[in-house]
Amino acid sequence: MRGLVLVRADLCGVFAVTGLGHVRLPAVVRHRCDLAGGDRVLLAADRAQGRLVVHPPVMLDAMVDQLYAAVLGGEAA
Repeated sequence: MRGLVLVRADLCGVFAVTGLGHVRLPAVVRHRCDLAGGDRVLLAADRAQGRLVVHPPVMLDAMVDQLYAAVLGGEAA
């Protein structure tokens, strides 16, 4: 799905979670997801598979719209 960011563990990777628990994303990824430095996101981890899914605010809005449309009837906004 466009807008979600999938991060996978790689022992040879150049990025890591910071000591403060921040996930640094390359600028090209942030721009593609319309994120600015310091934006808050929802992280979902799959530790068994070594994956982390980054949900930018625009994706959360879309998911909530779809959920409400399904639960309350009608179409997503």
